[in-house]
Amino acid sequence: MHEKNRKNLREVADKFFVGTGESSDIVIENLKKLKNFDKLEAITLLNYFASIEKNPKTLYFIVKEIAKHKDKSSAWVLIEILTGFKSEADQYLKVRCTAANALGVIKDESATIPLMYIMNDREENYRVRLCAAESLGKLGSGQAVMPLIRILSDDEEKSVYLKESATKALGMLGDERAVEPLINILDMKKEIVGKFSFLKEKAVEALGRLNINKDKRVEALKKVLYDKSPHVRASAIEALSETQHDGVVDLIEPLVYDDNESVAKTAICALYNLEGEEYILKLLTKENLPTVCRVEIEEILEENENDEEPEE
Repeated sequence: MHEKNRKNLREVADKFFVGTGESSDIVIENLKKLKNFDKLEAITLLNYFASIEKNPKTLYFIVKEIAKHKDKSSAWVLIEILTGFKSEADQYLKVRCTAANALGVIKDESATIPLMYIMNDREENYRVRLCAAESLGKLGSGQAVMPLIRILSDDEEKSVYLKESATKALGMLGDERAVEPLINILDMKKEIVGKFSFLKEKAVEALGRLNINKDKRVEALKKVLYDKSPHVRASAIEALSETQHDGVVDLIEPLVYDDNESVAKTAICALYNLEGEEYILKLLTKENLPTVCRVEIEEILEENENDEEPEE
């Protein structure tokens, strides 16, 4: 940055009380005036302000404003914020998480390596690591696939929440290399408690997004149709219904008899979306159809009738 430009920016910063140690409430009120500035000028000022401001509350506001613009010119300062403030990590936690999220929104390739560095740092706060992992998925860089897979496959990685974020990111990236690691998650034999159940749900959702052939996807999802967790079973039904595979209806229909009402209702909705009204009408003729499914079908039919009624 030329010295003259830096001097001009410093003068503007002083007028806004940025980097002066002034009360954050006063500074933030001043910063709100930037909405009246030209977009390019506002971005330039915000980037500079973010590089000199140290008050966590004020800096948090600035980073949120930067994220709204989604401009790649902001990547450098967001990376500095994300990778900095190590000695005061707790004080700047919200700021750094927001910076990580913003880098995912901006989608600048220069953020890939710094985000991977943060994600892999076990000394780092887990919340920042989660944000870094998800932002890698949003960036869309194939360079992040293997590091994300290593997070899933690393038995020494104790944070299930980080594995969830890595799973979600792999679903966004849609790379076929993630298939086996995701299937391994579905094969987990751990006792189903909330955090492991949610990890499996994320794996199901990710498999539904991967760019793999239908047969392979269906074979993987079949593994969890009868998982111990009702949430996982419901997610598997939804993912299977989106594959448009010929044999999916036969796989889903038995789940209308699931002992969990939510799963049974999910199966009814999936069958309706796949086969239409005539199919669920046939289901109503089955004497052993659970009451919850009958009610769900009747509600769908009633909603259809209301939609067809002409307006007066």
